[in-house]
Amino acid sequence: MKATLVPWGSTPKVTVELAIAAGNGQETAEQVWLADLAAALMREGTATRTGTQISEEAAQMGGALEITVGADTTEIATDVLSEFGPKAVALVADVARNPKFPESELARLKADKVRQLSIARSSPQQLALEKFRAVLYANHAYGRLFPAESALQGYTLAQVRDFHAKNFGAARAHVYVVGRFAPGDMEKAIRDAFSGWAAGPAPGLTPPRPTSTRGVHLVDRPGAVQSTLIVGVPVIDPSQPDYVPLVVTNTLLGGYFSSRMTTNLREDKGYTYSPFSQLSSRQ
Repeated sequence: MKATLVPWGSTPKVTVELAIAAGNGQETAEQVWLADLAAALMREGTATRTGTQISEEAAQMGGALEITVGADTTEIATDVLSEFGPKAVALVADVARNPKFPESELARLKADKVRQLSIARSSPQQLALEKFRAVLYANHAYGRLFPAESALQGYTLAQVRDFHAKNFGAARAHVYVVGRFAPGDMEKAIRDAFSGWAAGPAPGLTPPRPTSTRGVHLVDRPGAVQSTLIVGVPVIDPSQPDYVPLVVTNTLLGGYFSSRMTTNLREDKGYTYSPFSQLSSRQ
């Protein structure tokens, strides 16, 4: 497992974040949002702590513990007062290494996900994004934005446990500590908390084959009074020397409220309320 310690700032706080190379990108076509369900269940308790105890411990340290799932990573993080940094490391490690996956919470969490799915599918922006990703990343996990409700309802605890076992481990983990802390104490806390964690699977992702053929793709919304447009082009990735200038360019174009797109399309033309541009990077 890798660890990066960054002393920074003057406020007596410290952020502890464990990034694991396991996310929606590791899902198969039959597992969309399984990573999200696994993360939600991880937050509900470990072999020695209940979900309530996790919340209470984090609160007593001046923070909260959150688990976020992305395309390439699952992040377990908390932001606490500096004096509790080592304890925060132990809490994050316990959640990552020893999830209990309580069956009593499975039905409730699946119901939550079904509601989230229903809300997402009612959003024209999300429907447009679903089509855009499916075209760009055909037949790849990056291109699967939403599961079928029947699939989501059918996920079992065994599938959740299997996903965790196949994707979580020291070989895919990187812990970051940023803020005010005693480096020696923090290093010891990390070694104590993560010592003996099995390497698990090596980092790996089936590489996508993104397509960039010019095309127009329509999603019909009968009765809609507005249209949502997404226009995308391939760009360089963050390993390229011009990537930071590209970030600056995007900011000027549509990356903040007073950008060129907002001034032109909203203020001058009155075509749309909230145009924007963004860079989307994946592994």
